[in-house]
Amino acid sequence: MSQALKPRARSIGERIFLIFFFPIVIGFYLIYKYPTWFVPETEVAQTFYWFGKSTGFWYNTVYTALVCFISGQAVLKGTTPYGLNKKKPISGYQKKKFTSIFFSQFILFYFVPYLLPVLIGHKPFFGDTYSPVNKNAYVYVYNGFTSAGGFAYIFVLVPLAVWFFGKRYCSWFCACGNLSETIGITSWGNRWVTDRTPRGETAKKFEILQYGFLAFAIVFGFVLFLNAYKIIVAPDLELAFRSAQDLVIDLMFGALIGIGAYPFLGSRIWCRYGCPLAAGMRLYGKYAKSRFQVIANDDCKGLNLCTTQCPMGIDVASYAHKDKVPIKGHFGLQNSPCIGCGGCIDICPVQALSFQEILNHSDSTGPGAAPESRHA
Repeated sequence: MSQALKPRARSIGERIFLIFFFPIVIGFYLIYKYPTWFVPETEVAQTFYWFGKSTGFWYNTVYTALVCFISGQAVLKGTTPYGLNKKKPISGYQKKKFTSIFFSQFILFYFVPYLLPVLIGHKPFFGDTYSPVNKNAYVYVYNGFTSAGGFAYIFVLVPLAVWFFGKRYCSWFCACGNLSETIGITSWGNRWVTDRTPRGETAKKFEILQYGFLAFAIVFGFVLFLNAYKIIVAPDLELAFRSAQDLVIDLMFGALIGIGAYPFLGSRIWCRYGCPLAAGMRLYGKYAKSRFQVIANDDCKGLNLCTTQCPMGIDVASYAHKDKVPIKGHFGLQNSPCIGCGGCIDICPVQALSFQEILNHSDSTGPGAAPESRHA
């Protein structure tokens, strides 16, 4: 097992930032998600909407700007965002990943919901009217119970992708994961990942929390489904579930802890302990025996850099060596919450880790296992 490192002291600039960070996060999310706690519904737009644009628009503008700027910079800069060797060229895998993050965030999560309706003439750009925020977003799987398209996406397309690609959805595409992945390669953010991410057996045991959120999400989904067809479920039961989801999952865990705890617990707390969709992907990948694997070869020198770079708290080094002697191990969704970000692979100076070739038909645990790319 690799040894946990003592967190480095924060710089003065980072400390000043943190003094304001969490209060601002709390204040903004309360206004964004619960504006009627502060003013009557009829006054929300005139009180909190700047230049006729909703708080959701401004939030997503800042969010998308951060994601696209950092991911675009990572691609254009041409050097790896992981480790201390800033002259090392960025790998093809990382270039594709950050390109995917850039376009998925800008097109699917910003252009389509906020700009496309204006361009096709459905509504004017300025003059947004108040409508409550969709607080079901943090339960993700709910739309698998409320529409045929959502069902196909959640229960067919995502599991199929997991079998081939593992949980790369989390590091290549997910709106929440896009911010986590990009913040995690900034100078402060990478230190939050390496120094603050919970690691070890105790932290690993707490991952069971995610399955509780998944169970809640599935029950909530059935409540929505049954209520939609007026079968059995009374409106009060749906209201009870919705209230719990709104306050506990959406606000407290998804928003305040999910983003506010970046500087204290790393950038993947929600992905690791909260996200029901991630829990479902992990379970499916485990029991369907996903082809996704990270494999170690006999070049490992026992440097443990791979473990420090993992935002999911995986003890990567324990699969690569024992007492600095290579053991040629492997891990995937059968024994870890890996999201396929590739940070452990990119930071290794001796190229001791690689992704299992997706369509390779040899046993990934045997000597015939082929890497997807030594520079993945």
